[in-house]
Amino acid sequence: MHRYRRALSTALLAAAVLAAGGCGSDSGPAAGDASAAPPKNSAAGKPAPSEDRSDTDPAPAETAAGDDTSIEDALTAAGVDDDLVNRLGEVGDANNYGLGVGVETGLEDRRRLAFLQVDTCRNVAVGYRTWRGIRYSDEADGATEEQAAAMADFLRKEFCPQVSPFKEPPLPHQTLGGPDEDDRGGRGLASPVTWWDRRYPRVSWSKECAAQTGMPSGDPVAYRLAKDEVVCATVPSHASWKKHLIDLDVVFATPVDEDRAMRAARDLLPSDASATEPTEGVNPDWSYLGGGCLNINFRTATMKKLLDGLEKDPEPWASALYYTDGATEDGAVGDYTGEVKQISLSKGADEPGLSGDLTC
Repeated sequence: MHRYRRALSTALLAAAVLAAGGCGSDSGPAAGDASAAPPKNSAAGKPAPSEDRSDTDPAPAETAAGDDTSIEDALTAAGVDDDLVNRLGEVGDANNYGLGVGVETGLEDRRRLAFLQVDTCRNVAVGYRTWRGIRYSDEADGATEEQAAAMADFLRKEFCPQVSPFKEPPLPHQTLGGPDEDDRGGRGLASPVTWWDRRYPRVSWSKECAAQTGMPSGDPVAYRLAKDEVVCATVPSHASWKKHLIDLDVVFATPVDEDRAMRAARDLLPSDASATEPTEGVNPDWSYLGGGCLNINFRTATMKKLLDGLEKDPEPWASALYYTDGATEDGAVGDYTGEVKQISLSKGADEPGLSGDLTC
């Protein structure tokens, strides 16, 4: 998945979670209210973005977390009690991670902030992100250096040591031997989970994917495609995508050459996919990382057919981003060298932004 698109989707999921709790003032406009202006900062785990990054695909507003107790249940499972939630909330209130500097949030707002910061802790614990990167990211989104440092220090010293690791459910029993293509001609990207479960063996997401792709925004799944190749993905929680893997990452045990990477990408795209000329990508200006990637767009009429009914105005395109080391919400980790450790496959085409550069 386009790494910046993933970050935005996570942020929008956070806003939906906040809205689901009935507190609209700290989560931007309510769904369907296009005229409402977002606040300067939000309680979505860090200050709201200070610039327009609208060149990416927004996630549907219906990605709200389940029922009224889902956040409490998740915090309980993570070992986070209300005392710790309130301590985090006090730090957030003092540093503009809530409703504004010096404005006291209530327990429900603080639980939502804690719910989101649990993923921060787990991403650092598995090696997907660093505290330095988290501080830079918060500063890029509007926090002062002092505010970002205060939040990161509390998370690192007080909050995260009490957060338990992510616990994935047991692997399901599978009966393999399914068809090469799904009912609509898909071969992986945008195919239903039921097709995947009959086609490829499930493996542990925690062992195979967590350090490379970070905490999931929904139910994580991982499939082994070859001895040195797995697919890491998240099953969308919103009903309109009906448990299809709309975005996924191919992760190799060690970097492979571009020919192998191209074969891996094509194997998961419809058979009519036609590659366009590659385009080099760069990290966004706000990223503290020096890194790059390679993008290849694929024209495929079948992709539009696969997405028909799953989203509004589907396009006959798919895209692949090649990373030599990998990427986080802060961009590519390291320069692109021609070898590929990770491929992010997504619906739609990736195009250069207003700066003229394609963003990793």
